Amino acid sequence: RPKLQVLQSIYNGKKGIAFTEYGPYWRSVRKLCSQQLFTVSKIESFAPSRKDVLTHFIESLKKAATTKEVVNISKMVGNLNEKMTLKMILGPVERYEEFNIQELIEELTNMVGVFNLADFVPFFGAFDLQVLCLCV
Repeated sequence: RPKLQVLQSIYNGKKGIAFTEYGPYWRSVRKLCSQQLFTVSKIESFAPSRKDVLTHFIESLKKAATTKEVVNISKMVGNLNEKMTLKMILGPVERYEEFNIQELIEELTNMVGVFNLADFVPFFGAFDLQVLCLCV
């Protein structure tokens, strides 16, 4: 995987899972994930919380249909995915609404997706010409 300057700023020199380079650490993290996190029993244990979020999603669609409101399905499905993922990771999402976690994830995703000249020409990394590292 490529070493992105923005990711180095986000992780602050620490190791993560998503953008780890292939090597011994990556292999151990992959083994941990496949044996502990992504097992059938773990996935099935989250079925009630997924069902709860999906039920709320369907109810909001029914409500919009009865009032003949125009809805943005792409945005609603994106929110559904975010809520489902956050609920499985953090538990009840309502406790974390004040932190605007969804906005934070969206902002980080946008920052990682931005073209950064320093990723292709490492010499420019020291100058941070696009001011990407200050945003982190």
